Formats: sequence, C-alpha cells, structure tokens
Amino acid sequence: MMGIGRLYNLGVSATTQKNRYNMRDADMVGVLMVGSTGTTNLTLNECNAATGGTEQALAVITQYWTQASATAPTAWTRVTQAAASTVPGINGGVTYFEVSGVSMSDGLKYIDVTHATATMVLILNGLDVRRAPESLLSAVL
Repeated sequence: MMGIGRLYNLGVSATTQKNRYNMRDADMVGVLMVGSTGTTNLTLNECNAATGGTEQALAVITQYWTQASATAPTAWTRVTQAAASTVPGINGGVTYFEVSGVSMSDGLKYIDVTHATATMVLILNGLDVRRAPESLLSAVL
C-alpha cells in the first residue's frame, strides 16, 4: 500500500482560499507554505464546521522550519517563537510547521490556513482509518 491513504492524506489551500480540513481522522497536520512573494504572515485558525460557524485563531505554533530558496534548497533552518497563530512567509522560499490535533479547542475539529500570496500544502498524518488512495475521503469533509 502507498503512503497516501496509509500514512497521510493531503490537501491544498491556495492563498486566501481558506479551505478547511477535518482533523477528525488525523493525529496531526503538517503545513508546507510555498510560493510566498513577501514576508507577510500565514494565519492558522481552528473552526467548528466545514463552512461558516465559528473560526478562531489557533495560537499553538512554537517552532517552524524554513528554506531560503525553493529553487536551490539548503538545509532546513529551525525557528522558535512564543506560541502564535502566525508564521512569516519567506520570499521565494518554503516554510513548514506542524500542529497536533490535541492542541485544538473542544468542539473545533477543522483547520484552515491563509496567506496573501503563498499556497499551503496540508499533510494530515496519523490517520485513524487507512484506505487505498482512490477510496480515501477528502480531508475537507
């Protein structure tokens, strides 16, 4: 069996699109931010519904990793910060951080991320139910 469906599920949230991903069947989510054309912040939120409902900042990011260039990758640089719901973008680089599902507030099971210019790839790990990719439900549901 492949990694997708067995170890992880994937999703994408382009710039300000704010797709919400259900953490119900995942232990944690990794967020990879690519394509930033500035140093503006990515914002992480937790929500209680797939659309509408309550949305609030999830201030749990205490470390993230960056690579200064997406075209000429170097070793990852670890950055620490006080718990926050934001992470700065790297102009032309990539940024990665992880969020544990247990860090979310009671009753809120959806994650969304937004950034003015970057695209975020969400990697949902620790799947409770494993399936072949063609049988894997969208993480948005």
